[in-house]
Amino acid sequence: MSDYIEFSGKTYEEAISKAVNYFKVPENNLIIEKISENPSNILDIVKSKKTGEVFIKAKLKDNQIYPDYLINALNIIQNIVKNLQANVNIDIKKEDSGEYVINLEGEDKGLIIGKYGNNINAIQNYVNFIINKNVPKDKRVYIVIDSDNYREKRKKKLIEIAIKTAKKVQLTKKPITLPPMLSFERKIIHMALKDNQYVTTYSVGENPYKSVVIAPLLDVNNLA
Repeated sequence: MSDYIEFSGKTYEEAISKAVNYFKVPENNLIIEKISENPSNILDIVKSKKTGEVFIKAKLKDNQIYPDYLINALNIIQNIVKNLQANVNIDIKKEDSGEYVINLEGEDKGLIIGKYGNNINAIQNYVNFIINKNVPKDKRVYIVIDSDNYREKRKKKLIEIAIKTAKKVQLTKKPITLPPMLSFERKIIHMALKDNQYVTTYSVGENPYKSVVIAPLLDVNNLA
């Protein structure tokens, strides 16, 4: 377990901000204690009484050692949140697959998500582009940015669209091209219909405007 380090600021929030910048992790991944009344350094006690500064001590929670690419991603996101003046907390979750999810929650989560998810998708694309810049293809990593469980809600919606469209294609025997989607969204469509006996899926177009086509499978009994 890491040792505590002291930080001070004109406000409690400023002191926490210094701790977050020092450890390069979100506030939720720190153990923070307010020690304004009892700083460990006698000079800090005098300074606190004269200036009214707030003192805290902070340390990393257990097992909170992150790879460099994740720290880089956190720095990018913190700058974006600051520029947007968005009131959100940043939290990190590691999936069983080893993939990291950075979650942004708070009263301004709507600003982070944006209309039709445009903002959160743009943030995610930008973060992954930067952390993978000049990285060999076989060593690239992928970080998911989420807010208000948007990714899971979007996944369910895409699966609904895939199933509904597949039924229509099955009835009309005509292919349907879905609106352009991001690569991970297209993958959800492909996976949702991979075992469907009546349709097939494939992508057309060029990034970032690729679309999924849901087309009828040829009926081998009618080919004779």
